[in-house]
Amino acid sequence: MVTSEIERHSASSWVVWNYTYNIKRDEFWTMDVKPYHSESWRSILKVCGELLERTGNAANARALLQSCIKHGKLQLSLLYDQFRQKGVKVRWVNAVWNRAVLPKHSFIVTLAMQSRLATIDQLIHRGMYLINRCILCKAALETHQHLFFQCPYAATAWQSLLLWMKITGRTMDLRKEINWIAGKHVRRHWKARWFMSCLTAMVYSLWEERNLRIFQGIEHDIPYIIRRVQYLVSVRLIHVTHFSHKDKIVELLNV
Repeated sequence: MVTSEIERHSASSWVVWNYTYNIKRDEFWTMDVKPYHSESWRSILKVCGELLERTGNAANARALLQSCIKHGKLQLSLLYDQFRQKGVKVRWVNAVWNRAVLPKHSFIVTLAMQSRLATIDQLIHRGMYLINRCILCKAALETHQHLFFQCPYAATAWQSLLLWMKITGRTMDLRKEINWIAGKHVRRHWKARWFMSCLTAMVYSLWEERNLRIFQGIEHDIPYIIRRVQYLVSVRLIHVTHFSHKDKIVELLNV
């Protein structure tokens, strides 16, 4: 919006002042930074330079800015969409990010699905010198696949929750579990919400337990983890579920 106002040579005192003392006889889009330019003006010129670099020339930059103006105002969200890298929407995003799941649980599960949690194997790959051993079972290398849920500690906890939900025949693999439930209309059926809420709460609790052991030396047994997940899930589901199902949920989630 600043550039469009300047190029139109608006009658505002701010634009007139900048034309008189900053731009003078230079071309706005290609002018160099001068020693007497203020920090705000330097920032404006920096943004203009980035626009030119991305669009190729001043005409394209003007057209881009003009396309992002709605109702006389520059919409930053539209401008941001022009430059951000757009990835393919994964099929499990609605399963992980929904009202039945606490946002902090969704965040950790999203990182786990992308193998971006700071597991020991990842830290070693980044150049850190560490001994790779799972802090939960103390018997294998720590990787995303091991933590969720090949680790005996994690597998036992998850199997206990599956029994609580009366679900059998599930795999001990986070990606397969997420992809399986993603096609079950999580937003529509409270039982699918129950499963996803349990799964994400378990992933979060295991990651939290792992960090507590490493950084604070605090250890909890498997029954503690199970009770914690059951409590978190029960409170969340009762809060977000339609009142017509709450009595049934209270009965089933009674721990």
